Amino acid sequence: MIREALKGGKGEVIKDPKVFIEPLTAFTEIPFREDILRDTAIAVRYFVKNNVKFSTLFLGLTGTGKTFVAKYMYNEIEEVSKEDREYKGVKQVYVNCREVGGTPQAVLSVITERLTSGIVPKHGINLGEYMEKIKNVMKTWRALIYLDEVDTLVKRRGGDIVLYQLLRSDANISVIMISNDINVRDYMEPRVLSSLGPSVIFKPYDAEQLKFILSKYAEYGLHLGTYNDEILAYIAAISAKEHGDARKAVNLLFRAAQLALGSGFIRKEHVDRAIVEYEQERLLEAVKALPFHYKLALRSVIEAEDVMTAHKIYTDMCMKLKQRPLSYRRFSDIISELDMFGIIKIKILNRGRAGGVKKYVEVEDKEKVMKALNETFEYEDDVSPDDLGES
Repeated sequence: MIREALKGGKGEVIKDPKVFIEPLTAFTEIPFREDILRDTAIAVRYFVKNNVKFSTLFLGLTGTGKTFVAKYMYNEIEEVSKEDREYKGVKQVYVNCREVGGTPQAVLSVITERLTSGIVPKHGINLGEYMEKIKNVMKTWRALIYLDEVDTLVKRRGGDIVLYQLLRSDANISVIMISNDINVRDYMEPRVLSSLGPSVIFKPYDAEQLKFILSKYAEYGLHLGTYNDEILAYIAAISAKEHGDARKAVNLLFRAAQLALGSGFIRKEHVDRAIVEYEQERLLEAVKALPFHYKLALRSVIEAEDVMTAHKIYTDMCMKLKQRPLSYRRFSDIISELDMFGIIKIKILNRGRAGGVKKYVEVEDKEKVMKALNETFEYEDDVSPDDLGES
């Protein structure tokens, strides 16, 4: 079995895994986003050829093509620069704000480093010094900056300063911002909003659109005869119910194809198994998105068997972090909400008159949930997993 997996061949389903991992290597066009690409291309052309700066905000739910469009545009500009001399003077920088840490210092230091092609200190200098370095370089260049998951930056203390500096700079800088949070503008100060261009809304894909997208991935990435229209329609229908998430649809197809290794054909049971795995991953994403005190409550119930003991652990964590703990009643309400979300399971045990009623909590995949909590605490201001004590 292991040797078959290593060598491949018999019953192989996936022709080119790179199509699923790096789709831009295969796709020559992006279906259902042509209008957005054209409008963005026109704005870029005016910027490069007529010195008209622009900024825009790509908004939409996860899996609606925002990052794909941005990276596709990035690649197209690189290709055009080989043919059009004016585009040779454009420097492009793509930054995922969450991945670099999300703080104003981290984001601006990465932008500066990539624009200046030099080593830039990540600490010890103020934001204005970064901007001075950028301006010195931009005297002979134009910069197009892509800020993905920009909400991570904007929600941080001082995050608006970075946007304000970039948008209002007298250097030749244009900015494309990307966010899954459609309310991200609510976190921006008026001075930033006044400098920000129009928002572009990415609508969720419907089932027919998702099926078409899947057919392209299958055409480029899977062997002919290893799938059929029914399988693609099944995956598309499931994904359309989840807000039209193309990323989920493609990941389900890829994982189902992996599970079908050796059988030579993707069947419904392979897709169903892939869905179960996806739901586990979605649970971890839900954990990361919880409000601060919900995360503390969840961590405490992982360490305790019953809710009353968990509240004591939660209170101790709050004291360590110099946070005001919630009352037991509110804490208990949060535990009930976590149960409603499907993140934990509450069990009521009645021990009779002497023992009373006790609430117990079960958490599946404790290690994975704890890992997700530790990762998300790294992004909280002034909080680290070590502050919370040993688990």
